[in-house]
Amino acid sequence: MYRKQLLSCCLSIILGGTLSAQDKPPAPSSSSIEGLVNQALAENAELRVFEAELNAAKGQRTQAGFFKNPEISTEIGSREVRDSENVLQGNGTTFSLSVMQTFEFPGKGTLRKAIANKNIEIAELGLEQFRLALAGQVRVLAYEHLAAMSEAEAAEAVYKQSSELASQLNSQSNFGARLQIEIRLVQASLVELGAAIKEASLRREETRTQLNALLGRPQSLPLRITDPLTPPAKKLNENTLVFAAQENNPLLKIRQRELERSSRELTAVRLDIAPDFAIGPFFSRDVAGDTEQNFGGAISATVPLWDWNIGNIRSAKARLEAAAALRVKAERDTEAQILSRLKAYDLTRRQLGMIPSGLLKNIQEASTLADTQFRNGSIGAQLYLDTQSAYLNSLRASQNAVLDAWRTLLDLNLLTGGRLDASKEAKP
Repeated sequence: MYRKQLLSCCLSIILGGTLSAQDKPPAPSSSSIEGLVNQALAENAELRVFEAELNAAKGQRTQAGFFKNPEISTEIGSREVRDSENVLQGNGTTFSLSVMQTFEFPGKGTLRKAIANKNIEIAELGLEQFRLALAGQVRVLAYEHLAAMSEAEAAEAVYKQSSELASQLNSQSNFGARLQIEIRLVQASLVELGAAIKEASLRREETRTQLNALLGRPQSLPLRITDPLTPPAKKLNENTLVFAAQENNPLLKIRQRELERSSRELTAVRLDIAPDFAIGPFFSRDVAGDTEQNFGGAISATVPLWDWNIGNIRSAKARLEAAAALRVKAERDTEAQILSRLKAYDLTRRQLGMIPSGLLKNIQEASTLADTQFRNGSIGAQLYLDTQSAYLNSLRASQNAVLDAWRTLLDLNLLTGGRLDASKEAKP
């Protein structure tokens, strides 16, 4: 009996330890922003779609290089031979066999392979564009996560400080009407602080789950980014950016390849009416009393008598005109986006330059000092609340400016085909 109780106790301890270990939330994985980018490029599910499209285009190119399969036809039946008086002279069987290999008109196969090559180039550029966009999205979400975490922690600290202050003052037995009003003002500020905590915490969770989705990780997995939230320091030149976009912008390259493909498709449609030839040997055997055998070669070709492919040629011309227009539009839109984002980037850098060095640290220290002075009765509630509000507002505004700078820079990096090294632009 004692052994059974001891065994049950040991099992309970073991099972309890196992369950408690399973109930523990997983430890947050620490990673740099560039580590997150590399993981996304390796694990993102949508990236596999673009890779599959590229493989599909390569498969079409392989198929475009094959000859058509030969066609084998055979005939078999009965045979009767009668003279001019309709007198049966003999009966038997008839049999024929032919093998025909189709050869396309010169140039058709070359054009088909050239079109397939353009499809491969377009798929490769689409993959390149998505990789750049994915890397930029991961970086932006990482910076937004850092900003939301910092804002949530600051709001939590101010809330804790104000809540303790209100509780301490409210516990005093003797206070006048003025102090009572000030206490109520501090307590009222807790409502707004609670809303700020909720909003920042929600943004933090949203960015975490979005990052986990892009990284191909479970949504519940915690995240800890080791990089600080610092503004980019890169100075940009308008002419350099415009030239880089004209040379390397993935969308411009795609539009150019589409234009070249449409040109080849128009040539291929015009060549469609050219006849293809089928050549091959044939054999026939007729047995009706006598035996007759024939060997020879056969040739067949299509004759463009009724259908001159006029409708398809018009459609191909229209697609070529549309591709040319889209190419021009993409170039103009890219230049406009470059100029607008460059202006936004310069203005944001100017805004960040207006913030004195160490300002946020000084305002944070002023927030703590205001708490001490208010407890001592040296300042009133309004100055205390203004100090806390100034701290949170300046933190939010400065972080939003940093995020705007990074978003703009990463947009410019995408527009220039990744020619801006965004991973090395943070201040040391």
